[in-house]
Amino acid sequence: MLDFWYSARCTRQIKLIVCITTCVMIYLCATVAPLSPVFTMISLVIGMAVHGLRVLSLKITADNPYRHGFSILFLIMPMIALMTLISRLSAEHQVILILQVLGFTALGLFLLSTFPHRKFN
Repeated sequence: MLDFWYSARCTRQIKLIVCITTCVMIYLCATVAPLSPVFTMISLVIGMAVHGLRVLSLKITADNPYRHGFSILFLIMPMIALMTLISRLSAEHQVILILQVLGFTALGLFLLSTFPHRKFN
């Protein structure tokens, strides 16, 4: 999924539609049960960390013997952070809160992944 997001096949229009859809989903979930600002910020940071870890993993040379181990580590670290965050959510409306956490995590990734490709004229 991340390979498609970072590829040239994923156009700006597709990214915009995905971002808007994610924001609408977060808004609709927040009308039922709003997510705490602390959880919101942590979710955004996790999404930004996913982008940062991907950039770091691309900098590891192909002939590095630890490349495969680092790729597994970079995949598991955000998952553990998300699972820990989700386990701290309140039991009431937990599914709605989980959707918001995932949405804010995605938005954190979206913000950083689209910024380097911007053209300022």
